[in-house]
Amino acid sequence: MLSLSTVFCKAERAHFFNSSNRIAEYFTEGRPLLVRWKMEILIGLLISSLSLYCDFTDAECPVISPARLVVKYGDPASSNCSSDTPVEMGWESTQGGVGLTDKEVKILNWRVDSLTDWENNPKCFTDGGQCLKQLDITVYKLPDSVSISYRKYPDPMVEGHQYLLQCLVQNIAPIGRLRVTFYKVSATGEQTELDTRQKAKDNIKTPENGTYTLDFTPGRDDAGAQLLCSAMLDLGPEGPQPPPVMESNRLNINVHYKPQITRSPGCFSMRITEGDTLSLACSANVDYLPIIAGLASVVILLVISCFIYSSYYKHTRMSH
Repeated sequence: MLSLSTVFCKAERAHFFNSSNRIAEYFTEGRPLLVRWKMEILIGLLISSLSLYCDFTDAECPVISPARLVVKYGDPASSNCSSDTPVEMGWESTQGGVGLTDKEVKILNWRVDSLTDWENNPKCFTDGGQCLKQLDITVYKLPDSVSISYRKYPDPMVEGHQYLLQCLVQNIAPIGRLRVTFYKVSATGEQTELDTRQKAKDNIKTPENGTYTLDFTPGRDDAGAQLLCSAMLDLGPEGPQPPPVMESNRLNINVHYKPQITRSPGCFSMRITEGDTLSLACSANVDYLPIIAGLASVVILLVISCFIYSSYYKHTRMSH
């Protein structure tokens, strides 16, 4: 059981001490001026005394080193609780707990060979509960997989239309430290960052699945490019450096777009004698193979139709 003074010292002391004038005004409101002065002096002395007591108590409390750990799930972990003067101390923990020592010691180690408790918050305490220090632990797990896909598969993908990409990160912890980045890799291998997504930091410590989305509008220059996403777990300076990153699969981009006419004969009228040759020139950029195949099919069909019609016309004319 913590004493009242210990609870007071663990409160927001700085804010409380700086509010001494407001506290004095509360207790002396409506009283004579002399009484107010005496009350303000008394309250000020009381708060100053408590502040000195708290500083002295903190100086005698044990120190945890390191104070923060970032541990991969299943890995070993350890920390020390030390004091300048010998005291009876112990560790309160769901894993690796140590009861109060029989003798006064200056240092007490907490250790686990395999950390598997996501909610573990080890606390170092002294005899009588006057001091209680908590070890800050972050247990992390890398994702099982990272994948990218279209929310609705584009069939086909057309220039200027908007498509929703989604990046699925499976079984990762803590998800609040995850950053997902979408990339586009051109046909020449140049990589461009499209956007970064991150969920709001929360207190979820256990593994979660995360889905992150991005609107993508392709252009004709994106034909032949690829899309991917990467998941980076940023655990701060105490975590692994550089932060671990896992990339997804890659999506191939096949963009359908209208041909761009670069040269045409324009609109004109002319007379031509039957049987003479007429030549027309028209140039366009078309890089997509199915479009070329489609145009070629149309041309072949026209040629076959013309041949059939010509044969039929000649046969009919000779019959007449």
